[in-house]
Amino acid sequence: MSRRGTALAQAAGEATDVPALPADPALRLGERCRWPRDTRRAAAMAQAAGEPNPLRWHAAVTFPGCEIKVRDEMQRREIDTVLPMIRFWRIRSRQRFVAERPLLARTVVFGLDHSFQSIAGIEGLERVVRGASLAWADLPEDDVFDLRLRILRGEFDATLRQSHPERPWPRLIAYLIRNGDLPPQAVWTHRQAKAAGLKFAAAA
Repeated sequence: MSRRGTALAQAAGEATDVPALPADPALRLGERCRWPRDTRRAAAMAQAAGEPNPLRWHAAVTFPGCEIKVRDEMQRREIDTVLPMIRFWRIRSRQRFVAERPLLARTVVFGLDHSFQSIAGIEGLERVVRGASLAWADLPEDDVFDLRLRILRGEFDATLRQSHPERPWPRLIAYLIRNGDLPPQAVWTHRQAKAAGLKFAAAA
């Protein structure tokens, strides 16, 4: 299959003969990385045709606690967004359930096609990070895609050991535990939780 045919097939979600990432338990724990299909198709078609990607990546600063609200409103406008979430176990009233919070406080990474998309009037959005020229700062596309791949690999997920007790902690999760930002119970396996007499309000 040609490069153009492969790009278009991947944009449409069709099977190709190109090697894919190996199956990983992390991908079965829910939607980790929202990527609108229309955005994928536009980017893939531009790449296949040798044209520059029409998307330019920026970082939005939200008001406190408005990260998810801003992300959801951007996605309703079909704007591509990246908002890494930390997933962990939380214990309340002797029950354990999955909780999550944004990795980057007050920050939403988004890709905008300036020819027809706009973020004007989004509630909860404070400003967009600007560069030295006072214009919106452009983020490197490779860095954004690398962040998206790390989300898909589950590097911000502390619950992956629930059925794989020998799986090592992701480095970021280990750092948060050492720093006291997450309690040790955030990475307990099912066996450890049952030994402590906990019930399961929800399980990934």
